[in-house]
Amino acid sequence: MKIRSFLIAIIVIVLGLIVKAQDIEPLSVPDDTADIAISFPPPVWVLSGSVEILGTADVLDMSNYVVEYQELQFDTQSDTESKWFPASLPGSTAVRNGVVGIWNTTTVRDGLYAIRLAINTADGNVQYFRVSPLRVENDPQDGLAGLPPVEEATLIPTPTQIPGRPTLVPTPTQIAGGDSSVVTATTDANVRSGDDVSYPIVGYLLRGEQATVIGLSNFGSGWFYIELENGRRGFIAPSVVQYNGNAANLTRYNPPPPPTPPATATPLTSANLQVTGLKLDPASPKCAKSFDIYINVQNTGSGSTSSSGILSVNDRSVRTGAITASTTGGFPVLQSGASFVVVATLTVDTYYAEDHDVVIQLDTQGAIPETNEGDNTSSIRYTLQQGTCG
Repeated sequence: MKIRSFLIAIIVIVLGLIVKAQDIEPLSVPDDTADIAISFPPPVWVLSGSVEILGTADVLDMSNYVVEYQELQFDTQSDTESKWFPASLPGSTAVRNGVVGIWNTTTVRDGLYAIRLAINTADGNVQYFRVSPLRVENDPQDGLAGLPPVEEATLIPTPTQIPGRPTLVPTPTQIAGGDSSVVTATTDANVRSGDDVSYPIVGYLLRGEQATVIGLSNFGSGWFYIELENGRRGFIAPSVVQYNGNAANLTRYNPPPPPTPPATATPLTSANLQVTGLKLDPASPKCAKSFDIYINVQNTGSGSTSSSGILSVNDRSVRTGAITASTTGGFPVLQSGASFVVVATLTVDTYYAEDHDVVIQLDTQGAIPETNEGDNTSSIRYTLQQGTCG
C-alpha cells in the first residue's frame, strides 16, 4: 500500500511540474499574515466528495470573493480567464484562517485541477491566490495512469491535520426510532446561522453524525434547518448531507437577514447578465425521473463581467407555491456578447399531473456588478407527467 501511494504521489508531482511550466499565474505560497491565501488543500492533494476550502479573504476594500476551479489540460494552451468556474457561492464577509468555500467535487470528472481564491475590490480590481495541481478522485475506475485507486484512509487527513478543525472522533448520533426526518453528514461540515457561507458558524456535524431536520430555508437555497444534539439550531448545505425523506413536506423557515458587508463604493460596470434561452429535456418531465434544464446565460452588456458567477434553479409548484426541487450551476467570466450554456439536472417527485415553474435566478448573491440588476430572472412552465408516481 505504501509503495502504491508513493508511486501515485510521484506521478502527480511530475504532472504538477508540467502544469507549473505552462501556468501564466505563479503558484502562491500560504502566509499566516497574508490577506489572501488558501491554506487547505495544499498542492498535490487528492480530493473527493465535498471539500471545505480553508484560507483567508481579508483584503482592504473587499467587495466579494469566490473560490474557482479549472481543469488542467496538457494538450492545449491554458486560458486562465475563460475556463475558470465557481466552486462555491461567493462571500462578502472577511474570513481569516477559516472556510472560504465548499467545493462539491462530484460535479466534475476525475482528473487534475487548479483552484484559486478570487477577491474583487471596490475599485474593480481582482486579486488571486492559486493552488495546483490537485487531483479529484471520486470514481475508483478512473485510477491515475492505470494504477489501482488508493484506499480512502490514505487520502483523507485526520481532523488534527487541518487547521481549525475539531479533534473529536466522529461517532454517529443515533436517532431513536429510526426517524426518517434526519440528515447524515457525508463529510465534516459547518452549521451556520443562515443558508449561505457568509453567515456565522454556530456548530458542526462530523462525517457520519446525524441531526434532526426541522425544515428548509424558505429562500429556495435547499439548505436544511436542523437541530443539533446540544439543542442548537442552524442551517446546513444539502451538498454535504444525505437526506432520505420527502423535502417537499418540510416546513419552510426564513433565515435571518444576511450579514451586512462593510460599506464600499460600487465599481463602475457595463456588463449585464440575462437568460436568453431556456429548454427542458425531455420537454414534458415525468414524476420521479431526472430531467435536464439547458440555460443560455449571455452577457448583453458592452463590457466583460468582473468574475465567474452562480445561478440557482428552483422547481416550484404553481398551485401551492412550494419549492419541490432545487440546484445551482456555475458560469465563467463572459466577455461582451458572449454566451455560456449551463446544464442543470432536477428530479421532481411531488404534485404530478399539475403545472410547475422552473425558475432561474442569475447571480443570486449579487456578486457581479451589472448595469441592470432587475433582469436576472427567467422561468419556463411545464406539466409534470405521472411517470412512476401515483
